[in-house]
Amino acid sequence: MQGSLNILILEDNESDADLLNRELKKSGLSFTAKVVQTRAEFENALQSFEPDLILSDYSLPSFDAVTAFRIKQDKHPHIPFIIISGIIGEENAVELIKAGVTDYVSKDKLFTLSTKITRALNDSRDRKEKALTEEKLEVSNRELLELNQELEVRVVHRTKALAESEGRFRSMMETIPQIAWTNTVSAKVVFYNQRWYDYTGLAEEQSKLQGFKSVVHPEDFKLGIRQFNSILLTRTGGEFQIRVKRSDGLYMWHLIRLMPVMDQQEEIELWVGTATDIHELRLLQQYKDDFIIIASHELKTPLTSLKMSLQLMDRIKDNPASDSLSRLIKQANKSMGKVNGLIDDLLNASKANQGQLQISPEHFVLSEVITSCSNDVQAEGTYTVKIEGDLQVEVYADVIRIEQIVINFINNAIKYAPESKEIRISIKKEDELIKVSVIDQGPGIPPEKLPFLFDRYYRAKNAESKYSGLGLGLYICAEIIKKHNGQIGVESELGKGSTFWFTLAAVAKESRV
Repeated sequence: MQGSLNILILEDNESDADLLNRELKKSGLSFTAKVVQTRAEFENALQSFEPDLILSDYSLPSFDAVTAFRIKQDKHPHIPFIIISGIIGEENAVELIKAGVTDYVSKDKLFTLSTKITRALNDSRDRKEKALTEEKLEVSNRELLELNQELEVRVVHRTKALAESEGRFRSMMETIPQIAWTNTVSAKVVFYNQRWYDYTGLAEEQSKLQGFKSVVHPEDFKLGIRQFNSILLTRTGGEFQIRVKRSDGLYMWHLIRLMPVMDQQEEIELWVGTATDIHELRLLQQYKDDFIIIASHELKTPLTSLKMSLQLMDRIKDNPASDSLSRLIKQANKSMGKVNGLIDDLLNASKANQGQLQISPEHFVLSEVITSCSNDVQAEGTYTVKIEGDLQVEVYADVIRIEQIVINFINNAIKYAPESKEIRISIKKEDELIKVSVIDQGPGIPPEKLPFLFDRYYRAKNAESKYSGLGLGLYICAEIIKKHNGQIGVESELGKGSTFWFTLAAVAKESRV
């Protein structure tokens, strides 16, 4: 017997329905019963209640068992249907059973109901299993027929299919962006895709005769061949990196991958190789390594100076009247300022890279902030800073960030144009924009370097200056201006100096609160 049953009872007499429920409970069946009286209720219950068994009175005022059975049989022929009545008569009962009704129980013999329900459910289960078996058998026969037809087609077209398979494989190899080839287990290359010929510039015959030896960097060749052969001894594949010569003669780093192709006996049939251009990734890794070296050096220099200043101050601490004390304190503060500046550059660059560089705009007179930025340079007496243009113009921007940009531009002018003793700063209003330009008369910047000046970690080396820094200053300046929805740039001509500039939105006087 299965688990809990859903039993649908079609009965208009509540007493008879209760009697059925008691009889069902007495039989020990686990069930949930639903009683309906009308055709509409019956049809709805077939869908929503999903009965496992239907018990139906033979005759109801507006409905009858024969109609109910036909409705059920139309869409749910597998559900057992037992008629329970005291007036149907044996002949009618036999006719109904011949028509497909599962069974009949007289209301005077309800004690037989449990037995007949069990038999009906078992018969229903057997019919379902038989139907399922027949369906599976039909599906299997159909699949076998289809398989047989397919095998016949395969036998007839085997040679053609193999040729088409090889063609598809080669087409796939031609669609991938990497250089690709196949080689035998003995390392003989049997196929190169078009990427190989485009990249190396070799013809097919040249590739057969010279192959890898003609394009692999001489310094990488022996190690590459050794790694290539060691992978062929495995069954899992592998990878290594070498430099491969391009058709223009340049060597570019590539990641070589080899993977085995197995046959039906799980033996290696051939090897598929690919070469992926990773030159840019290698350069980025080199930039990162160079940056770590530069950052270590730049941080070490002021820290060493600071350490020496502190050691000297410790020696003369008992002689506060010494003239050296004031100078050492000044030097220590200067070194500490450099360390803080370098750390700020690192933090600002990290924030800019993650889109977290924050600005706090306010109204201020631009020339006043620029004057404040140049005071330290003016005080040293070596360089003069001349501010010209519209000195009354106001902007709405982050004061601290704009100071950072101006100081960076001034320091760069001193660093890369040390012989240009006058630095001009121009403030001009152009339409709805304010343009600030820092101008020096130094040696200028080579044209090929101009596009990279605002890149992260880029440092324009100058043989005539002792450049320092992390290569982050101009990158941070560009990110600050981007946050202000402005523009930043540089103009330079060799022998005539450089102009670094940025723009901010002008503030209308009536808009200031």
